[in-house]
Amino acid sequence: MKGRDARPEKTGTLFGIGVGPGNPDLLTLRAARILSTVPTLAVPKSVSDGGSLALDAVREVLEARTIPLERIELVFPMTKDQEILEKARTENAQVLKGALDRGDVAFISLGDIFFYSTFGNLLEGLRRQIPDLSVSVVPGVTSISAATALTGMPLVQGPESLAVVPATYEPESLDHVLDTHETIVLMKVHRVFPAVLALLERKGLVEKAVYLAEIGTSRQEIVTDIRTLKERNLPYMSLILVRKTLGGTKT
Repeated sequence: MKGRDARPEKTGTLFGIGVGPGNPDLLTLRAARILSTVPTLAVPKSVSDGGSLALDAVREVLEARTIPLERIELVFPMTKDQEILEKARTENAQVLKGALDRGDVAFISLGDIFFYSTFGNLLEGLRRQIPDLSVSVVPGVTSISAATALTGMPLVQGPESLAVVPATYEPESLDHVLDTHETIVLMKVHRVFPAVLALLERKGLVEKAVYLAEIGTSRQEIVTDIRTLKERNLPYMSLILVRKTLGGTKT
């Protein structure tokens, strides 16, 4: 029996799980173990009626479960409007808090959970609501690791340096990054590809660049001659890998 001064029961643990680039077989054993038993799954989406690549990556594990699973969907709008983003973070944190009051929750995200993921921002709002929040992070295979595996190119070696930046970076900053690192990964190239191509051409790096899109899915694409992409509408999940020390023919 609880006494008059009994403390409220502690909330569940929030598991932040990186599920890899999309291939079900790149899910880690630890991630699969947690997803097989956790009572609640939180699935991030960009629109309420859209699909989830992260959910597709773990579907096989979920279908093999022998115990019930509660699923909640958290919508994170694709916008730069900070007011809209903050409102979504607050609302999603409230939904997660309610689920954590009932037990453990696993939040899934493509790639690694702390690599360009909404999870980090979500944690800020959630910790304001649950100061003693228990968090356990499960790292995942990033799209960059998958990209280098697909191209057969080492990411960096010896004294070489690596830069990972959004292609939407300020032009001057992007120019500097390309000058000062041996390997550069340009994320989110879909909307700014013409400007990126022009910059790489000016610096003589087009032959050192490989385009990869929707890695780990049935729509995966690898393009070694990025000039052929000029007139195309590119998908959101796309990147360009620039390897200055690349020699010979790209595979």
